[in-house]
Amino acid sequence: MSSAAYETQYDVIIIGAGLYGLAFANTWLKVHPEARLVILEACPCLGGVWSSERMYDAFWTQTPLDMACFSDFPMQQPQMKDETYYDFFPAKYVTQYLERFVDNKIYAGKSLRQRIIFSSPVHDVWKNKEGGWHILHSDKQSLSASKLVVAAGLTSQPNMPRLPGHDSYDGTVLHHKDFGSSSILTNPEVKHVAVLGGAKSAADMAYACAKAGKAVSWVIRATGSGPAAFASAQGIGPYKNSNELLYTRLAASLNPSVWMPRRWMESLLHGTAVGRQLVDRIWAKIDADARRPADYDGRWRHSVSSGFANLKPDTPIFWQNDSTGVNQRPDFWDLIAQKVKVYRQDIVKLEGSSIVLTKDKIEADVLICATGWRPSHHSFIDTSLANDLGLPTSSDLVAKPVWEDLDVAADLEILARFPRLRDPPSYHSPSPSSSPFRLYKYMLPTSPTYRDILFLGHIAVGNNFRAAEVQALWATAYFDEHLHTSSQAHMENEVALGVAWCRRRYLSKGELGHWLYYDLVPYTDALLEEVGVKGHRKTGTRDFWSPCVAEDLKGLLEEYLVHKALQGR
Repeated sequence: MSSAAYETQYDVIIIGAGLYGLAFANTWLKVHPEARLVILEACPCLGGVWSSERMYDAFWTQTPLDMACFSDFPMQQPQMKDETYYDFFPAKYVTQYLERFVDNKIYAGKSLRQRIIFSSPVHDVWKNKEGGWHILHSDKQSLSASKLVVAAGLTSQPNMPRLPGHDSYDGTVLHHKDFGSSSILTNPEVKHVAVLGGAKSAADMAYACAKAGKAVSWVIRATGSGPAAFASAQGIGPYKNSNELLYTRLAASLNPSVWMPRRWMESLLHGTAVGRQLVDRIWAKIDADARRPADYDGRWRHSVSSGFANLKPDTPIFWQNDSTGVNQRPDFWDLIAQKVKVYRQDIVKLEGSSIVLTKDKIEADVLICATGWRPSHHSFIDTSLANDLGLPTSSDLVAKPVWEDLDVAADLEILARFPRLRDPPSYHSPSPSSSPFRLYKYMLPTSPTYRDILFLGHIAVGNNFRAAEVQALWATAYFDEHLHTSSQAHMENEVALGVAWCRRRYLSKGELGHWLYYDLVPYTDALLEEVGVKGHRKTGTRDFWSPCVAEDLKGLLEEYLVHKALQGR
């Protein structure tokens, strides 16, 4: 615990020492090096999903080397040749990177690490009547600040399914958040592991356990969104890997995104029948190329696992309804086909040492629930306040009259702008369990009562480093009162449009209104434009076809400071 623990009054309090919290702290202190700033971290280590507690050997990044860092602090190359695969690499290097980052970033004689209070979960947050925020954290210690940044992210509250028989189950049940700190892979008494879930995290667990010699049963619910699609890590043409192509403005133009500027290219590609046919053909080829290495309909005939075909995605990769990921391992499909039994069934109950499925029964010493994260507001914010702030709540009674008409109008506008979204494929559509995020730019509450709080990292994107750095700059400019403040009505209209688009674009994954998997580049471009800095930082056509890498953001903060100084004259 640092000396920060003995203070009670701050200029800024940040909740969460993951990518977004660290990025904002670094940016804010560059502009305000004397600021009294503290970071409250619930865990004993930093990094969030990249923390040392969550590491295991088979956990690799889905972001390549030249994108997996901040612009002012390069990532060090892994030393071993077998530790990169088309520039994807083991996640442990991100952990090491962040540990170096907080030690090297020093402001007013104090490093970022010295500003973090570890093992300090927040229990309650409320707004002071005289302004600012009050925070109750570990051991009932209370702090206050004029500005609050909630950067606890989307991966802090495990979503554990309610399974009948859980209490009497002879085996161990744990969430995938705790997989890295467990002894599952090394414990000789754990012989059979079951993995529940269909997304990338479930695939990682199944692969890791099979690689460790465990017998693995992979259970994907019949009533869920289905198994994830996996894009190849290998790039095409001038692109070293698939992410380099994904994070270009060329690729962004093929995505019907509400964040793209409304220009001639969007009108041509998404507003005309000819343009939509062209875009559909390109996406069909992308989908076919992603499915080909797996050979879902052929490989299983020659494998031990007759359930391999159950891994075939339910929907095309265009819709991203199944948490599409990148396959960063050359032996992934062979290992899964030969060593893993795949079931597409629901779990009925746990009984003794067995997991009873709809049609089958499997034996397992451990059940890993790779079931994602709770789609609700943070536990330290009560429901009434969460509703006012625009966070997901199980009850939307207060907000519903405000948003109902806006949602209807926004949905009509989205369908008129993107006719392709009128005709989605058949997919499982669960009843929404909560209201969506209603944050302006996915960060700011629309109510003028709450202009001193921001939520960073509450979006689902493919490259969180770029998102974190750009959100941090926007947040700094906002708190500096450098941005033009839109009216509440304008904010609410934009928020409603974003939610309506997200639900149409990403189906069940878009229900919460924060899914931007294919939209990182246009989203960050829009934020940078609002700050008044140059988001398009390459010359000529390179700006259109070359990938957006971390180095592209170098110098943005200095540009902002110049712009801010000129504006203040």
